[in-house]
Amino acid sequence: MMINRKTLLASGVAAAIFAVSAASAAPVASNVSSAAAQPIFNVPNGSTVLFDQTANPGTNGAPAQNFSSSYDSYDNEAADDFVVPAGGWTVSSVNIISTGTAGFTGATPAAVTFYPDAGGLPGATPVCSYPTAAATVTATDTSIVLPSGCALGAGTYWVGVSVDFNFVTQGQIFWSTQSSGSGSQAVWRNPGDAFGSGCTNFDTLPNCAVAGGVESQLGFQILGAVGGGGGVPAEPPRELPTLSQWSALLAVGGLALLGLFGVRRRSRI
Repeated sequence: MMINRKTLLASGVAAAIFAVSAASAAPVASNVSSAAAQPIFNVPNGSTVLFDQTANPGTNGAPAQNFSSSYDSYDNEAADDFVVPAGGWTVSSVNIISTGTAGFTGATPAAVTFYPDAGGLPGATPVCSYPTAAATVTATDTSIVLPSGCALGAGTYWVGVSVDFNFVTQGQIFWSTQSSGSGSQAVWRNPGDAFGSGCTNFDTLPNCAVAGGVESQLGFQILGAVGGGGGVPAEPPRELPTLSQWSALLAVGGLALLGLFGVRRRSRI
């Protein structure tokens, strides 16, 4: 009986080691099939949906993940553009349609970066950068709350996202595509080029052969408040004088005329 127990224990340990090894050796995917569905996003109290590109869910997804340290060469970032109207916005959170491969849900950090537009690609210098914003992952989406507001003036910007996922225990996470959308095509980069795409700098999803290489927009929302974007402030309204102010002005004018009349009379004498 003791031998049987030891044998069973050894077999269990071996199976566990094999499972972890198999997970570690699992191929890292550059796309994932996802159900075409529009999730119901969380909108924090006091926030407004400023931009929404979620109405046409696609059937694939682009990696948008900060891997664990042993997989650093796979670290990648996906980004899509949006337009801020006159008056500007103060962005407080970002929602993306997402799909995970291992069923993980819960809290995890995420890097969110806002870039200015530079000829149809994200500019080199971010407007706002949040390396460890608080993200909540569900089966259909990821909501990311910024630690402080990002003030954006009127213009075109890009939002880049990379969610922290431990590949061995949490698998991968993908930012889901849209069958149609506005603005430029979404972009992606993998500085370590472990995916072998050649996209060490931002390039379009089809050019990088990620997200299936067909649909070129990503599903996301920008939330926050209108205003605070550093635009030119409106000129304050010009108030007309009140009746009492007119009376005072007339009285002053009358005294000035009397004084002038008195000076002229003295000069004649």
